[in-house]
Amino acid sequence: MDTHAVSLQDKIQKLIDQYTEDKKKLDLLEGQNADLKEENSQLMAQIEHFNNSKNTSSTRIQELEKQIKTLEAQYLELQQTIAGFESIASDAITKIDSLLPDWDSNTQP
Repeated sequence: MDTHAVSLQDKIQKLIDQYTEDKKKLDLLEGQNADLKEENSQLMAQIEHFNNSKNTSSTRIQELEKQIKTLEAQYLELQQTIAGFESIASDAITKIDSLLPDWDSNTQP
């Protein structure tokens, strides 16, 4: 009976040792899990910040593209206005030249 009791005591001790080892592993894994949760939380915050920055940048790009289109339209309008002024000026010079006598012919001896 003593050997049976010793054998049972050995089995109990092995179970206690295994429980102790498993408990240490569990504590270690819980610590790692907490660290990973913190890293995950930080990563999610970084991703959210990046997405917000991206959305802000995207909105700003759209605003700048609209501004470019507006400026291009204004540029074309100014070119057309200048072309109109050039045409008016050219017509005016032609009319003035036709009204004034030819100075070159009057200055000959």
